[in-house]
Amino acid sequence: MIPVLFKANATNFKTFGIGVLKDCISCEVTEERNGAFECEFKYPTNGALFKELATERLVKAKPNDTAKDQMFRIYRISTPIDGVVTVYAQHLSYDLSNIAALQWSEESISPTLAMERVFANTATPHGFTCQTDYSAAKPFAVSKPQSVRACLGGVAGSFLDQWGGEFEWDNFHVIHHQGRGNHTGVVIEYGKNLTDMEHDDDNTDVFTDLLPYAVSTAEDGTETVITLAEVLIPVVETTLVQRKTYIKDFSEYFDMEEPITEEALRAKANNYVEATPLGIGKPSITVAFEPLWKQPEYAAVLERVSLCDTVTVRHSVLGITAKAKVITTRYDTLAEKYISIELGSAKANLLQNVSSAQDAAEQAAAKVDRFPALMNTAIAEATGLITGQTGGYVVINTTDAGQPYELLILDAPSIAEAVNVWRWNVGGLGFSHNGYNGPYETAITADGQIVADFITSGTLVANIIKAGVLQSQDGSSYWDLETGEVVLRAYATTESVQEQSDRITEIEEKKMYRLVISSSNGNIFKNGYISTTLYATVYSWDENITDTLDDNQFVWTRVSEDTEADAVWNADHFGGSKSIEITSEDVHVRATFFCDLIDTTTRTSLLG
Repeated sequence: MIPVLFKANATNFKTFGIGVLKDCISCEVTEERNGAFECEFKYPTNGALFKELATERLVKAKPNDTAKDQMFRIYRISTPIDGVVTVYAQHLSYDLSNIAALQWSEESISPTLAMERVFANTATPHGFTCQTDYSAAKPFAVSKPQSVRACLGGVAGSFLDQWGGEFEWDNFHVIHHQGRGNHTGVVIEYGKNLTDMEHDDDNTDVFTDLLPYAVSTAEDGTETVITLAEVLIPVVETTLVQRKTYIKDFSEYFDMEEPITEEALRAKANNYVEATPLGIGKPSITVAFEPLWKQPEYAAVLERVSLCDTVTVRHSVLGITAKAKVITTRYDTLAEKYISIELGSAKANLLQNVSSAQDAAEQAAAKVDRFPALMNTAIAEATGLITGQTGGYVVINTTDAGQPYELLILDAPSIAEAVNVWRWNVGGLGFSHNGYNGPYETAITADGQIVADFITSGTLVANIIKAGVLQSQDGSSYWDLETGEVVLRAYATTESVQEQSDRITEIEEKKMYRLVISSSNGNIFKNGYISTTLYATVYSWDENITDTLDDNQFVWTRVSEDTEADAVWNADHFGGSKSIEITSEDVHVRATFFCDLIDTTTRTSLLG
């Protein structure tokens, strides 16, 4: 496939966008299991679309043998060397690193509801959707503003941390699999299709002992480091002879209300050792091979390899036979073949480019009458996919006697080449995007079973519905069948309207505080020179009541990328002033300042 260039704000990828990059010299896509997903291509400066290449623009490229075309956002273009530039682009899903997820927490929530809430509760709107295979309810929280991609993985308490699994990135759609790949029968063998192999056994992350600690911060800002009396927890099963200690801070494993004690630290550290194979290395094998399904003489070999699949590698000379998961693929988009694949058990290290979250915007009001709109949208999308199609290939399989027994609709002229396959026979009707042998993840079988990732229905009649979560389209009402939690939102009756009217009258008669922060010298400072005074002004409805309040009711806090320095700063400004002086000493690169109004008796916020 030849890459196609699109504008930065494009959302319809079925067109040819700005144009086809037909002068492209090379194009490679690298994807890691729960890791990097990038496209790199070389383009001549005399190419027809060279002047159109720019950062933030999108490039459509084929990422592997089985997936549909994916979009990559350009983030770097190299200086021309010998009339050729190298263009670097990240998968569209990296945009989630720049979308801020807002704070919330639940003691028990299903992963489906948790993921949808993370995607819905953001500071800026976006077009990403999500789904997960997991169903077990667990505690989940966005404890501080952070990117949506960080919530998915890469930090403590993320989806990968809580549930595990493997992510699949499909343009604007994020899929959280329990197991993304398949246990294939593919064999990569010396003398058959193996062209190169490198075995790597890395013990960088192998240890014999764990030294856990946690930092407890008192109300006056004093910090105390909690360690164990025995200091170290030994790793029972380890491959190392020389002792090697892993030092880990467990502070983030404690909730805000949970006291940090030696007993609690010991329990959390022991659980961590049991769940984490600290004493075992993670070997990997990097292989290059020739895909036999591309060769005419192997037309009957209907095997394909995708990321997270399990394959068998054999090298008779070196005496290596191993089953391993595909953890990294490098794919030549132009030639449509793998350059190499890496096998092993890599860490789930979801890469993220976490940008500083901006102030949260108010969420938009939930829309009504969403279900008919959902149906109309689904019907329109289905109609658009099915009508007007002139491509594809129809094949009728017959027995040796010439009797037809199976109908196939393919995206390529032959069964061996086809990736997207509709297969219809006496056993049922199914669709596979992994070739003729499947698996068929969308199917209607002869025994009355329907298998599908997503079903849009007008009216559904059933004797038994088995589900994890029943939820309204806008997410305002749901029934979590795993935990029993039920949340319902409904239109008000006449009686409830009167009750709410009385309640509003009651609220209007009470004080409603609003705090505004103003700066004596503007809000933006350059060249590191900062000198201003921040004033906190409190209104009850529209009346300025600042002078009637006690200085100790005002609590100032700072949020920056240096959380340890923030804790010290916040302790120094815990209360006692309606204004503060800000200088260059208070801001390193970037910082945001907040002020809260509290009840001095209960120490709770009065701002709601």
